[in-house]
Amino acid sequence: MIEQVNDTDVSDIIKLISKSIKTCIDVPTAEADGLIACSVDEILWWKCHQESTAHYIYRIDDKVVGTILIKDFCYISNLFVDPDFHHQGIGKQLILHALAICKRCSPQSTVKLNSSFYAASFYQKMGFEQIGNAKDLPGGCIPFERVL
Repeated sequence: MIEQVNDTDVSDIIKLISKSIKTCIDVPTAEADGLIACSVDEILWWKCHQESTAHYIYRIDDKVVGTILIKDFCYISNLFVDPDFHHQGIGKQLILHALAICKRCSPQSTVKLNSSFYAASFYQKMGFEQIGNAKDLPGGCIPFERVL
């Protein structure tokens, strides 16, 4: 079930992000820790900019198994699904929910995101197109865009 994030969800989201990165992104521990820290910074950004963001979780049996952050209603960040729940449509549901929010609230006609190498094929299946070269960052950083 998709729900808006509240402050009590933040620690569960951080655990989910940590597990997802350490399981799915093949980088040394220090680089994984850096990616986790960047994702946590996004959560802190959300806490200070709630008027221009939307942050959701996917919960199953009181467990947070997915999360997505929408920044300025035109940029998707921090999409993570617990690896134990991959291939069950949770990421797809979160993306479709985020796109509906963006379409309703954004002055832009597109939604952008940066993908890891791990998730790039998922975003392509969801209709996103690569709009530039990948940056040489831990885990990858591939820019994508989708027309609303």
